[in-house]
Amino acid sequence: MITLFKNGNIHTMDEVSTADAFVVKDNKFAYVGTESGAKNFLKNQNFIEMDLKGHFVMPGFNDSHMHFLYFAKSLKNINLTGVRSIEEIKGRIKENLERREPCDDSWVEGEGWNQDFFIEEKRFPNKFDLDSVTGDIPAVIMRTCFHIGVLNSAALKRVGLNKETAKEYGDLVETLSDGEPNGVIKEGLVSIVKRHIPTIKLETLKNLMDEAQHYALAQGITSIQTDDIGYTIGNYELLFQAFKELDEEGKLNIRLGEQCLITEIDKLKTFFKKGFNRGYGNNKYRVSCIKLLCDGSLGARTAALRNPYNDAPSTKGIETFTQDELNQLVLLPHKNNCPVAIHGIGDRAIEMALDAIEYAQKNDPAHYPRHGIVHCQVTDEGILRRIQKLNVLTYVQPIFVDFDMYIVYDRVGKELAETSYAWKSMIDKGIHTSLGTDCPVERFDTMPNIYLAVERKNTIREDKKVYLPNEKLTIDEALKAYTIEGAYASGEEHIKGSITKGKLADFILLNKDLYNLTDNEEILNTKVLETYVDGELVYRKQ
Repeated sequence: MITLFKNGNIHTMDEVSTADAFVVKDNKFAYVGTESGAKNFLKNQNFIEMDLKGHFVMPGFNDSHMHFLYFAKSLKNINLTGVRSIEEIKGRIKENLERREPCDDSWVEGEGWNQDFFIEEKRFPNKFDLDSVTGDIPAVIMRTCFHIGVLNSAALKRVGLNKETAKEYGDLVETLSDGEPNGVIKEGLVSIVKRHIPTIKLETLKNLMDEAQHYALAQGITSIQTDDIGYTIGNYELLFQAFKELDEEGKLNIRLGEQCLITEIDKLKTFFKKGFNRGYGNNKYRVSCIKLLCDGSLGARTAALRNPYNDAPSTKGIETFTQDELNQLVLLPHKNNCPVAIHGIGDRAIEMALDAIEYAQKNDPAHYPRHGIVHCQVTDEGILRRIQKLNVLTYVQPIFVDFDMYIVYDRVGKELAETSYAWKSMIDKGIHTSLGTDCPVERFDTMPNIYLAVERKNTIREDKKVYLPNEKLTIDEALKAYTIEGAYASGEEHIKGSITKGKLADFILLNKDLYNLTDNEEILNTKVLETYVDGELVYRKQ
C-alpha cells in the first residue's frame, strides 16, 4: 500500500529539517519533501491520501533506557510511588492482600517508595514492618531507584538469607546487632533474590507486554531500549520467545532493543555461543547491547563516589565490581563486537567504566562497538573530556533532576553538584547523548522529560527551582536526543530515528509545535494525537 501524508508541519530530525508531505510505501518513507514533489513522485501509481491537518509531525520517540517488562509487571504490582510513611506502605500492602485470591501463591511485590518523602521516619522499611501485614506470604518492595529492596521474613527464608549467609554479601545486606538480616538488600543482591521469584509463564509475559506497549505508544514512544534480564526475568530465551511470538502474531507494535544485564563471564560466553549477539532478532525486537551495573543510586547513597558523601562521610557508596572484573566483563563483549552500556551514576563508577572501556579498546583495537554510560550523572570536566576522547555514548534521563536537584548538593557538595547532570556540555563536546526515562524508576511521560531537558525546572514542587541553567538544551537538541540519537545508541540510525527516505515509517502527531511555543511551560500541556509504526496508525488520542 502507498499513502501520501500531506499538509503537515513536519520536522524530520535530519539535514532536510522540515517538510510538508511524505510518502509511505509498505513500511518505509519513500519520499519526503513538498506535496507537489510527492505527487510528482507518485505519478502513475495508485495511492491514498491522508491529511495531517497542519499538525506538528516528528519521528517517534526512542526511549534509550528503561525497564519495559518491569513497567509491565508494575501495572499488576503494588504502586508505592509517593507514599509519605511506612504506615502508608503497610496500608497499600494490606489492601492488595484483601483482594488476593486464596489460591494465589505468588510473591507480594511492590515498588516506588522513597524514604526521602517520608514525613517522619527518614529510614528504609524493614522486615518487621512487612511481617506485620504479610504474615508468611513472601514479599519484596523496591525503592524507586530499584537498587534497594526490602524482604519480609518469609522471603528471607525462601531465598536462604540468614545470619550465616548474610556474611557472604557484606555491605549488600543490612543486619541487626546480632548479625540477622533486617530485610534490606542492595545492588547485586537484589538481582540474586529476584531469581527466586517464580518465573512468569510465557502467555502471562506476552499479555503483560501487550498491555504495557499501549502506554508507550500513547506517549509517542515507538522504540524502547530496555533492561529486563536479571532485574525482571532470568530466562532470556523465554523473553525473546515472547517477543518473537508477539511479532509473529502481529501484536508487537513497538520496537524493543534489549540491553541484556548479564554480569558473569561464563554466562556471557554462553549467551554469545547461543547466538544472542548484537543485532539478534529483527527491526521489532533485537539484542541491543550488554548491560552492566557499576554502582547504585544517589538517593540511596549507593552511587560510587571518589570521595565520601558530603552528607554521610562514612561511605563512598558501592562499587559493584573490582576494576579487573569490570575490565573482563567489558572486554568479552567488545571482542564479540557487541556494545556495553554501563550503569554509572557516581564519579568513581563512571571513572571505572571509562577505564574498562579504554582497556577493551587498547586490547582489541580491531573492534569498535559503541560503548556507553547509562545515567552518567556525577561528572566533572575531566570525566567529560575522557568520554569525548574515548567516543563513549551517554544515556541520560532529564526527568531525574526533578527530584535530584533537591539532594545533589547535600550528597556530593557544591563544587561537584555544579558540574553534574551536564547534558549541554556533553552535546557541545560532540558526545552522542540520548534521552530516556528509566521507567518505572521515573514516569513514562515524554513531555516532562523534554521539559526538564530544556528548562531544568522543577515540576513536582511549587517553588519552580532551576538547576544549572547553563546546562539547558535547546528544543532541537532535546528532540534529536530523543529520536535520532536514541537510534544511534542502538546502532540503528540508518533505519530509524528521522523522517528520511528509506527509513522505517515511525512518526507521531502532536497538538503543539514544539519549535514555536510562546512559553516552554506549554511543553507540559503538549499531547500526542496519533502514533504510527511502519506507517500504520497504532494510537489515536480519544
